[in-house]
Amino acid sequence: MTRAARGVALFALVAVLMMPESAAETPQEILERVRKKFETVKDAELTFSQRTRFALSKLEQNASGTLSMKKEHKYRIETEEQTIVTDGATVWSYSVPNKQVLIDVFKMNERAMSPERILAGAPGDFTASVVGREKLGRFETVVLKLVPVAEQSLASAIRLWVDTSEALIRKAEVSDVNGKETTYTVGAYKLNTGMSDTRFTFSIPDGVEAVDLR
Repeated sequence: MTRAARGVALFALVAVLMMPESAAETPQEILERVRKKFETVKDAELTFSQRTRFALSKLEQNASGTLSMKKEHKYRIETEEQTIVTDGATVWSYSVPNKQVLIDVFKMNERAMSPERILAGAPGDFTASVVGREKLGRFETVVLKLVPVAEQSLASAIRLWVDTSEALIRKAEVSDVNGKETTYTVGAYKLNTGMSDTRFTFSIPDGVEAVDLR
C-alpha cells in the first residue's frame, strides 16, 4: 500500500470511529428509538414556533405557542390568536379575534398528522430515509424524510429532525397534497410532570359566542 493510500485508509478509519452512534442506525432503527422514548412519556408540555407556506398563493403565516398533551388523545394548543383543546371526547376551538368558540365531538382521523403521531415518530405507513444531519441550537440531529405508502394520505411528505442523543423530535416539516408546507420547531420540553386532566377542558370566557356543532 502506498503512503497516500495508507493516509486515505487512516482518514476513513478515524472518520468512522468519530461518527455518532446513530450514524450507523437505519432510518427504521432511529424511528424505533423515537417510538420507545415516546412510550415512556405520559404527558408533555413544549413550546413551538410554526411557519405555514401556501404554494399556490405564496402566502406565509407564522405563529408560536405552547402544546400540552397527555395520553390518550388529550391536547391543548395555545397561540396568540387561537386555542384548541380536547379531552379525547370533545374539542373546543377558540378564535380570539372572532370571539367565538366552536364545540364539536372529537374524531380521531388516522390519516391526519396529530401532535401525538408526529412526536411519536410519525405513523408506520410511511417509508423513511436519512437525508442529512443538522445542528439545531445545541442539538445534533439526523434528518429523516418520510413518504406515505398509501396514495390517500393527507401528507405528501414529512421531514423529521431527530435529536440523536435523546431520541426526541426537535423539528418537523409536513407537506400536504395541496401544496401547503407547515414547519414546527420545538423549543423546551417538559416530560412526565403529572399534568392534571383539568388542563384539557375549556372554560368559555365571558363575552365569547359558543357554537355547539355536536
